[in-house]
Amino acid sequence: MEVMLYRYFDIRFILRSLPQFLLGLELTVEISVVAMAMALIWGLVLAGPRMSGRRWLSAPVMTYIEVMRNTPLLLQIYLVYFGLPLIGLGLSPFASGAVAIAAQHGAFLAEVYRGGIESVSVRQWEAARALGMDRWRALRLVVLPQALLKVVPPVGNHLVILVKDSSLVSAIGIMDLTLTGKAIIERSGASYEVFVTIALFYLALTSLLSAVLRFVERRYRGTL
Repeated sequence: MEVMLYRYFDIRFILRSLPQFLLGLELTVEISVVAMAMALIWGLVLAGPRMSGRRWLSAPVMTYIEVMRNTPLLLQIYLVYFGLPLIGLGLSPFASGAVAIAAQHGAFLAEVYRGGIESVSVRQWEAARALGMDRWRALRLVVLPQALLKVVPPVGNHLVILVKDSSLVSAIGIMDLTLTGKAIIERSGASYEVFVTIALFYLALTSLLSAVLRFVERRYRGTL
C-alpha cells in the first residue's frame, strides 16, 4: 500500500514544496480576511438604501446588486485591475482583488441582511414603538439582534464561498495558493499532487471557518 501511495502521490515532493505552499496559503488567508471585512461592511451599507422606501435611493442600489450578482467575479476583477487605472485610480493587485471580491459578495450579503430584517415580525416594530422607541432605536435594540441570528448561517455560507473565490485573484498575478501551485507544476510537472494539495488546503480553510461560524452562532443564540 505504501509503495502504491508513493507511486501515485509523491508525498516527499509535497513535503519539500511545503514552504512554498505555506507562503501562498498566507497570502490567500490575508486577501480572504480583508475581503470578508470589506464585504460584511459593504453589505450593511447597501442594505439601508436597498430597504428605503424612496425609489430614487433604492433603485440605483438594486441595479448595482443585480449587476454584481449576475456577472462573473473574474470579469469584475479584471475590470477593477485594468479599468480603474484608466480613470486615475490604479490599485495594487492585492487591493484590486480584495475590492472586486468584496464588491460582489457585499451585493449578495446586502440581500441576506435585507431578508433577515424583513423576516422579523412587524409586531416587534410595533411593540418597540409602543415603548416609546424611535425607528433607529427599535432597529438597533429590538430588530437587529433577532435579524442577526437569522442571517448568521447564510452569511457564513457566503464567507465560505468567498474564501474559495479568492483563488480567482491568481488571474492578476497574485501569488496566492492557486498561483503558487501553478508555478510548482510548471517547474515539476507534478500536477496531480499539487492540485490535490491545494484542494486539501482550501478544504482545511473552509472547514475551520465553518467551525468558527457554528461556534459564533451557538454563542450568539445562547445570549438571546
